[in-house]
Amino acid sequence: MPKPQKQPILAPKPQWRTSLSEYVTDLAWHPHGQTLAAATAAGEIVLYDESAPVAQKLSVLHPPNDVSIDCLSFSANGAWLAAAGQEGKIHLWSVEKKESEQHEFAHVTTLEQGHDWIDRLVWHPTRAEFAFSLGKYVQVWNAERQDIVTTVNFDASSVLALNWHPSGDWLTVGGYQGIKMWSVADWDEDPVYFEMPTATGAIAWDARGKYLAANTIDKTVVLMPWVGKDFDTQPWRMQGFPGKIRAFAWSDVQEQAEPILVTTSGDEVVVWRKHSNPNIGWEGEVLRGHVGNVNLVMFQPHTSLLASAGEDGIVSLWQDAAVWNQSLDTSTSEITCLQWHPQLSKIAAGNAQGGLLVWHKFVKATGFGTRSV
Repeated sequence: MPKPQKQPILAPKPQWRTSLSEYVTDLAWHPHGQTLAAATAAGEIVLYDESAPVAQKLSVLHPPNDVSIDCLSFSANGAWLAAAGQEGKIHLWSVEKKESEQHEFAHVTTLEQGHDWIDRLVWHPTRAEFAFSLGKYVQVWNAERQDIVTTVNFDASSVLALNWHPSGDWLTVGGYQGIKMWSVADWDEDPVYFEMPTATGAIAWDARGKYLAANTIDKTVVLMPWVGKDFDTQPWRMQGFPGKIRAFAWSDVQEQAEPILVTTSGDEVVVWRKHSNPNIGWEGEVLRGHVGNVNLVMFQPHTSLLASAGEDGIVSLWQDAAVWNQSLDTSTSEITCLQWHPQLSKIAAGNAQGGLLVWHKFVKATGFGTRSV
């Protein structure tokens, strides 16, 4: 990689790091605080609290039990934390903020869902409700009432992708032969159906809910405009990728006329921008610098700063999703999860060896080296 032309964005060395019992499967920052939750393939859930004294920064919320936790997510208001995985159980905690700025976690319930491996769980954008996969079904559960809202049947296959429309008015489910959209206003109404010839394993809405990106097993990205109550019948299709499309990321900078879409395939990160000429559609620019598969891409919230990571153990930062700024080396171990802090210039990463690292904003030297905040 070339030498950066500008001051680095994050401090080159992590502000904090630790080693967990197994590879890190998921990360979640509390939306309004300094708490990072991390889960592992051994079933361990830990909390890292940056506001706590040094000896109390890391605590165990759920001890390892050799059964993987694969989903870990805070509700939009930060009042709840849900976790699920291989065991077919959903663990739910309430979260309260104490006067010291620390958060207090209280276990509320464990939902027993049989033997189905739960690998998809997403909170509603505004309500205390979450949706999770159960084989061919998706169940929606209300945390406050501790009750089922609804159960919907995808029918064609097991659920492979799950997300809410940003408005919260629709639940989006992907799998074999397409995508289905259920209306929250009437769960009994037939879902909107977008048919595909193969399976869809990943979906991502842009922040305004204008576009849905979906992958297919034949190495195609389908970009579907949403027109209020249905998909446009003329979606864009991007092809020619070197391998499986592994991840999506959308920018959410409101000043942009159109959001930026980023896809990963093989060792390539492709940045898609919509051309002003509607006949041209979306143009892609390839960002190269990783060795091996790039598994993760993520924009820093409300900016166009892009982070990418993968098998080489490197987190790369790209200004304006175009110009390489710096690389953060976690080790030679594959990076398995990545999360920007929702408000601050901080990023957390977990790797296949159980490493958990947090980098802070770079601050220029003041006479005795550099410091980070």
